[in-house]
Amino acid sequence: MADKTHCRIFSSQLVWILVMFSSSPGQPFLIETWNNIWNLMPTADREQCKMDGADFPCTYRGYPGKITKNINYLRPQDIDVVAALGDSVIGSTGALAENIFHTQTEDRVVSFAIGARETWKTVMTLPNIIREFNPSLVGGSTNVGTVDQRGSNLNLAVPGADSQSILEQARQLVLMLNTTEYREKWKLVTIQIGHNDICTHPCNTTYTRFDASPPLYGKRLQRALDYLRDHLPRTFVNFVPLIDVTFTENVKNLSPSCVFAVPYVCPCLHGGFGGNPLTRKEMTDLQNGYINVIYKLVNSNRYEKDDFTVVIQPAFTRINLFTKFSRKYNKQIPDLTYFGPDCLHPSQKLHALMARALWNNMLSPEGSKQMSWSRSPPFLCPTPSSPYLATRLNSNSINTTDMSSDFAKYMRVVVQKRLKCYI
Repeated sequence: MADKTHCRIFSSQLVWILVMFSSSPGQPFLIETWNNIWNLMPTADREQCKMDGADFPCTYRGYPGKITKNINYLRPQDIDVVAALGDSVIGSTGALAENIFHTQTEDRVVSFAIGARETWKTVMTLPNIIREFNPSLVGGSTNVGTVDQRGSNLNLAVPGADSQSILEQARQLVLMLNTTEYREKWKLVTIQIGHNDICTHPCNTTYTRFDASPPLYGKRLQRALDYLRDHLPRTFVNFVPLIDVTFTENVKNLSPSCVFAVPYVCPCLHGGFGGNPLTRKEMTDLQNGYINVIYKLVNSNRYEKDDFTVVIQPAFTRINLFTKFSRKYNKQIPDLTYFGPDCLHPSQKLHALMARALWNNMLSPEGSKQMSWSRSPPFLCPTPSSPYLATRLNSNSINTTDMSSDFAKYMRVVVQKRLKCYI
């Protein structure tokens, strides 16, 4: 989550240090450490399983007809364009990395919010879900590379981005979509920003550049959301609060790459780069402050228009780490295959679960949204009685009782066919 310049410097320095030590005689531990880092977590272990053998769970896709002009009656099949703003999590940095030296690769093609690689059966992303309702959907990322490279499309997230830069991303998006082709189409914009604010700016580090307090974080977000509201008609904004970064306290000493990377990625929690680290409680309080200011902003009705709204999707605010048994530690430990080799950025396997969690949030009314990724809850589906994406103003009319019935039928097929891999 640190910026790319520092990442390149860090990577090159780490390579040099490890090469020097591992090539020296009498350094078997460091040689083993080098090998452990280089071969850390094969890619196959960090990708979702391939879901062959069953059809997409949702059977109700709605009926063709006149597209709504009111966002409170917006259906998944009405969305023609997807876009995303944010930092390295939206940019899917290191999601397909095989080792710590590949963690700066921007694997946008598998981003939970905007990736468009293959289909939901092999890469579960929000666009790949929505394409089951509208195959003509555009905007998803098809590249592995930076924001300015071919295939990034409407994924404008930048590694190292913080709340100071989100307004510029919003302006760039408006510039790209303010055309006759897109103006009257319904757009879904997913925003997640704040990881770099809290990880690198509230403590005394070499990165410190601005006040990262919740009130100023809120003001910066307000300027960006106001700009989208005023310049981007027919837009549903998913605002996704930041991932609870304090989970890194539970993984930082589990592998050599974690030991190297975690203090660098989040120095304000782990004390890297001259930082005066916050305690876990202080970091949690700061994160909650960010969440509280955005709720206050959105609940003010500032963004309620017939053709525009902002909905908070709190899918990652309470993290439950998946575990596995470790013979080395003789106990259950966090399963690092759900994260990149830096032990913080999600792997593709976790991006898939994040996409499902976000989708479920989009169909769930206020007060009923899940707050963590999980492997167990059903995959929700629109129904004839509740075909619309949930907004603040239509939540009272949404009936979630039947939204899991399609998933129950899907699971019966899974059991009958003895499928080992399913949503």
